[in-house]
Amino acid sequence: MSGWREALVPATVSVPTVTGIVGGVRLSGGFPTDAVRLQVFEASSNSLAAAVKLATEPTSLFWDRIGLTTGQTRWYWLRSVSAEGNVSALAGPVTATAL
Repeated sequence: MSGWREALVPATVSVPTVTGIVGGVRLSGGFPTDAVRLQVFEASSNSLAAAVKLATEPTSLFWDRIGLTTGQTRWYWLRSVSAEGNVSALAGPVTATAL
């Protein structure tokens, strides 16, 4: 009997949304039960190619991205990460403007 098991790809974040808050934006949505954290990609335009992966990897949703100034608009893509390190498909883009 083998001790190996197949590590599955986690589910995608369901119904991702983002809303403007004072000094940033709040990301929300359905956090997959088979994920341990999320990777968040941020861009100043609707271009995944221009997006940068943020260093912080949220372990729940709601999650506040702070440090933006009033009027800054950002686009976000989210990807679930399993305990084994497998990643889901990207969810998004979603966009909001900081208040």
